[in-house]
Amino acid sequence: MKSIAVSAVLAASSVQGYLIPPNTHKIDWRLEQKRQIVGTITNLLGKGGKVADPAGFAPKRVVMETTSKVAGVKRIKMRYGPYMVPNMNKTSLVGESGMLWNYPDLAIPKPCTECTIVAQVAGLEYPDGKNANINTGMWLHHMVQLAIGPGRWDPTCYGRMSLPHFDVNASPSNSERYFSSGNERTLVPLDILGTSTNWGYHVKSTDKFGFIVDLMNMNMEDKTVYLTMTYDIVDGPLPAGWKDVKVVWFDANQCGTSEVMPPKQSGSFTITSGKWVPNFEGEPLGIGAHLHDGGASAEVMYGPGKSFCKSNAAYAEKPEYIAGSHAMANAQPGGHAHGVASKHISSMTVCFTDGKGGGIPVQKLSKDQSWFIQGRYDYDANEGNKNGGGTQDEVMAIALMYVKVEPGVKPASKTPVTVSQPVIKMISE
Repeated sequence: MKSIAVSAVLAASSVQGYLIPPNTHKIDWRLEQKRQIVGTITNLLGKGGKVADPAGFAPKRVVMETTSKVAGVKRIKMRYGPYMVPNMNKTSLVGESGMLWNYPDLAIPKPCTECTIVAQVAGLEYPDGKNANINTGMWLHHMVQLAIGPGRWDPTCYGRMSLPHFDVNASPSNSERYFSSGNERTLVPLDILGTSTNWGYHVKSTDKFGFIVDLMNMNMEDKTVYLTMTYDIVDGPLPAGWKDVKVVWFDANQCGTSEVMPPKQSGSFTITSGKWVPNFEGEPLGIGAHLHDGGASAEVMYGPGKSFCKSNAAYAEKPEYIAGSHAMANAQPGGHAHGVASKHISSMTVCFTDGKGGGIPVQKLSKDQSWFIQGRYDYDANEGNKNGGGTQDEVMAIALMYVKVEPGVKPASKTPVTVSQPVIKMISE
C-alpha cells in the first residue's frame, strides 16, 4: 500500500497545488483528478482525517425539541467524525497548510432507516460539544453530502465524469449531491410553509450517506472536531399525498473540485458556470448558495437576463465570525492563510416559495430554460483570503436548488446531461 501511495504521489507531483488558472476555458480533467488523488494520499499518510473518539466526548446522536410546524416531525442532531485537522505548521502534498482537504467519509450513519427530511443545517463542534468557529481558529470550509443507492442520480453531472461522486466510490448515475454547507451554515428550510408543507427529501432504506469534508485549522496545534448535522424528519415512508424533493447542484466548476482561481487580485469580477437544460420535470421550491470570502452575491439565472434568485453574502454578524489575532501570525507560505481577512461570511440569503406563486419567479422546470450560476466578488468591499505568498486563494460559486417532484423521478433520457461544461467564464469588471 505504501509503495502504491508513493508511486501515485510521484505521478502527481507536477500538479501539486493545481487549480483552474485565470482565463482558462477548458478544464483539464487529468490534472483535476491528480490533485484529488494527491489530497486523498495526504490523508492516508496521516496528515489529518478520521480518528477515534476522545475521552469525554459529547453524545453522537441527540433527539432535540423541534421548531418545525410540520405534523409528526422530530429533530435529531448527529455528530460525525471526529476529524483531526492538521495545524498550520503541517503542509499537505497539495500545498495546503492547516487543512483537511476534501476528505471522503463513507461511514456516515443516517438519522433514520427511512424518513423524510424537511429541514437540515450543518455545524462544527469540539469534542465537548462547544461550537467551533473562526474566533477559535476553526471553520467548516465546506462539506458535501451525497445520497448513494438505487434510484439516485445527479441532475447536473448525469452521464459525465464527476470528482465528488468518484470521491465516495460512486457515480452520478447511482448517487446525488443533496446537501452542502460552508462556514455560513445555512439552514435548508424545506418546511418553509409550516403546516401546509407536503414535500421533503425522502431518505430510503436502501440509501447510504457519504461526506466530502473540508476543514480549516488556523491554530498551531492539531485540533479534533465533529461535523454536526441537525435534521428535522418525519419517520417512515414518504407521507401519503406528499411529493419528493430533487436537488439540482449549480457550480462554477461543475463536477470538479468547485475551486476556481480568481482572475483578479483586487477589485470586482464575476465567475460564471456553464448552462444546464432541465432533464426532469418538477416545481422549484427554493435555493441556497455558497461563496468564499470576498464574495458579494451568487445569482442563479434561468436564461439570459432572467434571475431566479440572488443570494447575498453578509459578513461578521456575530463575533464568532471575526478572526482572532493568531490567524495572521499563523499564515504559512504556499498554503491557505484564511486569517488575512478579519471578517468572514456569516450568512447567505435564501429564496423560497411562498406557496402562492410568489417568492420565486419560476413555477415549473422546462426544456426551454437555460440555468446557470454567476458568483460576484468584490475585494474592495470585503477582504478575500490570501495565502502566505500574498495572493488571493481560490473562490467558489455554488447553489443548490430544491425541486418538488413525483417520487422516483428519472432523467428524461439516458444521454448525458446538456451542460456547456467543462467551461468556466471569467468576467472581469
